This record gives sequence, C-alpha cells and structure tokens, in this order.
Amino acid sequence: MQKETIDPPADSLGRLVNITAARARQILAHLLEPHDLSPQQWIVLCVLWQRKAVSVGDLARYMRSEKPAVSRLVDRMEKAGWVKKCASCSDARSVLVSATNKGQEKAHLRSLYTEVNEVVLEGFSEKETVQLFALLNRAQKNASNYLKQK
Repeated sequence: MQKETIDPPADSLGRLVNITAARARQILAHLLEPHDLSPQQWIVLCVLWQRKAVSVGDLARYMRSEKPAVSRLVDRMEKAGWVKKCASCSDARSVLVSATNKGQEKAHLRSLYTEVNEVVLEGFSEKETVQLFALLNRAQKNASNYLKQK
C-alpha cells in the first residue's frame, strides 16, 4: 500500500512562520550546544544581561510563557549555576532572578540571534530583509489587535 502525501497549503502564513521559527530555534540550539545552554535558558540570560534582577513573573511575560513553566526553568538554571534567586525587597511574595558570575561570563552570546538571522536570511538583500521585518511586524500587530478585540 502506497502512502498518500498530504500537501499543506503553500500560502499558509502560520505554517511558514512556524516552520521557519522552528528551524531558527534548531539553529540557535546548535549554536548554544557548546555552551551547555538551551534556547530557553539563553532567553532568560539575555534578559538578565540587560537588567540585574527580574521577577519570575516578568520573565514569563517576556517569554510569553506560563509562570510555573518559567519557574521550573529558573529552578533548573539555579541548580546548574547560571542564576540565583532571592526574595524581592519590595514584595516578599515575589522572587527575583539574577545572573551568577557563571551566567555573566556568557554575556558575549547576547547577540547570537544575529548569527541565526544571517543563516535564515542568506541570499536576502538588505532591502528585502528590512521589508520582511516590517511586514512581519505589521502582521504581528494585526494579529494582536484582532485578539484584543475578542
């Protein structure tokens, strides 16, 4: 019995964006592998390289993830020595996260996304790249506006 191929719609924006994003995450994971970091851990550290201490709630909002998932990620990062947690001085219920010396030593990785962009956008002219970002930002804004109305 021959398997039938299922051809997805070629003009599905969601599908193309999801596939491209998944490939970009795979490239990022490959580039982070020698540093023993996952893309999610790298995102947390990117925030902490910009700000000394951030609440788990703020990290979750930035990552567009659920707070319990980010809390578990931070716990694993703390065990690995990347971050440390402490109670907030202004709100005892809030936990602040900051990078340890080990985490700060990887700050040179903050612009690693540019290497991912270079791979994904290979062969694009500067004009095409600028246009692509502008169009994707407009599409994202349209989607956000639609969801705000619902």
